[in-house]
Amino acid sequence: MRRDLLIVFLEWGFALAMLVSAALDIRARRLPNLLNLAVALGFLPWAWAMTLGWDQVGIHVAVGSAVLGIGFALFAAGVIGGGDAKLGAAVALWIGLSFDLLRFFVVMSLAGGVLAVLALIWQAKTRQRLARALPYGVAIAAAGLDYWHRHSLAACLLLGC
Repeated sequence: MRRDLLIVFLEWGFALAMLVSAALDIRARRLPNLLNLAVALGFLPWAWAMTLGWDQVGIHVAVGSAVLGIGFALFAAGVIGGGDAKLGAAVALWIGLSFDLLRFFVVMSLAGGVLAVLALIWQAKTRQRLARALPYGVAIAAAGLDYWHRHSLAACLLLGC
């Protein structure tokens, strides 16, 4: 298989995983380990197809590990769920250490803010409190899709460059 076809296939898989993550988190407030693992493991053949060197792969792995550590600290503090921590780390693995990582966190925070405002509007309208935590996987997925839209060959083919 040609490398560009493999890249497009893996990037579409990444985008699909973001959409599935958001849908599952809305429906069940759970992000399955298998889905998070698939996102993380999808990075390896993508890195090979993109001809990243071992030094670059190491930086991506370090970034993903650091985000996982921060995510688990936030999970231990009760701020986010464990699936959110793992999904955030898996997406950060794809992004690596770049300005795009900062943008990922900003977009994720803004999307989380939109979720919070929508929850407040729903509570005011229905006079009911949310029975479960906000589906923050939606915010992570939105930020992942923002990254995908700006950097993927698959998005370029679909939306034009």
